[in-house]
Amino acid sequence: MNSTTEQLEILNRPPYVGSWSVVGIPDFIPAVLNRYQRNYGELPAQFSLVACPKVEINAMGGLPASVREHADARMRIQHFTGCNKPYLVILLPGEDAENRREQIQKSLSWSEGYEVKLMNGTTQLRFVEATEELDFGDD
Repeated sequence: MNSTTEQLEILNRPPYVGSWSVVGIPDFIPAVLNRYQRNYGELPAQFSLVACPKVEINAMGGLPASVREHADARMRIQHFTGCNKPYLVILLPGEDAENRREQIQKSLSWSEGYEVKLMNGTTQLRFVEATEELDFGDD
């Protein structure tokens, strides 16, 4: 099986998100996508993607039920950066992918969301949204 990507292109990501974004780490996203394909087969040409540090998920006591509800377990990939920091990357295929991405990001601090297109050796990520601190209100 060929690798998913030879080149990664990130569009519309604001500079403030780029300062903490995992998708800009060289080879991180291609490694995640290639790993998925080795295990489960070809990815669709278009899908949505959410990436979140695992430490944020652990701080909440685990993956929120709302995230499990909107994301297939096979499409939730734990992957490590080059400095051994674990991230959860969620792939969301299908017509309702953007709606599910939006719902998922309401539950995950420090998450970043993208629309992904795979084309001719290039993976294009178009920034959609970043969630920094979750707003739990003043209970």
